[in-house]
Amino acid sequence: MSNNTKMDTSEVFAMFETINSKLDKQPNKSAEPAQIDLSAVNALTERFEDVVAEIRKPTKVENYYRHTIDIGSSKVFLSMVIMVLVILGLSYTIGEQRKIISQYRDNDLKYRYIKMHGQTDEENLYRLERQFKYNDSIKIIRKQVERYEELAREQAEMIERAKRNNEQADKILKEVESLKNK
Repeated sequence: MSNNTKMDTSEVFAMFETINSKLDKQPNKSAEPAQIDLSAVNALTERFEDVVAEIRKPTKVENYYRHTIDIGSSKVFLSMVIMVLVILGLSYTIGEQRKIISQYRDNDLKYRYIKMHGQTDEENLYRLERQFKYNDSIKIIRKQVERYEELAREQAEMIERAKRNNEQADKILKEVESLKNK
């Protein structure tokens, strides 16, 4: 019996009922037990077990997806080539922009370093350019400039506070003199 054929369970029960009714209709010929041909029952039982086993098997659904790109079409091939060229062009442009931004950042740091020293001459400028070839030197210069700018900011705040305090002191002195004159 092949596994591909499925049988409805109601059919199997109907067959059993038919067999049972035929057995009940047979006359009892003698007191001795009659030999009953059970081959049909065994065949049906085997089919029933096959059906039950088939029903109990888990069903497995497999989905296969296949994506194909047909470069035989000139439009698809041309669009892919153009995309690759655009990506390469943009990558090159981004790389160049990063170099320019890095150069601007270095020039800004050089300007702040020269401003920190107040002035420079040709020899110091040449020395500064050589120092910018090494990352360690750049880090040291950046820390020096940032520390100088922090100190300059603090000094400006202190001067501003002192100026406000002097203005408040002058204002208080004027109030005191105006109260004395009254």
